[in-house]
Amino acid sequence: MSASAIRIATARGEADAARARFVTTIEEIKLRLAPKTIAQETWDTAKAKGTEIADSTLDAVRERPAMIAGVATGAALLIARKPVWNLIAGLFKTPDDDEPEAEMVVKPKTPPRPRKPRAKKPKE
Repeated sequence: MSASAIRIATARGEADAARARFVTTIEEIKLRLAPKTIAQETWDTAKAKGTEIADSTLDAVRERPAMIAGVATGAALLIARKPVWNLIAGLFKTPDDDEPEAEMVVKPKTPPRPRKPRAKKPKE
């Protein structure tokens, strides 16, 4: 075999090896970008973050239970503020409050006056 034939065979071998590496890389990229793979990675990341947050929350509750109880109480009062306000107002209600107060006289609304029909323009 001549030197040029050897170089051509070597170049073809290198080209085939490069093509095989390229195809392998493309297959890896397809696998990484597959929707199922992306969804699974996202789910795993969210699970890990959720577990981390839950652990840190539990640590905070163990370290400062009184503060957490105060925050939870404040949140509950904020959510149920109307029933709580009615309960507190009921505690300070006097027996005189049960009597109906003088009612205000409200005038009934009068119906609107009917509109006059518009005069039709003569056609030209």
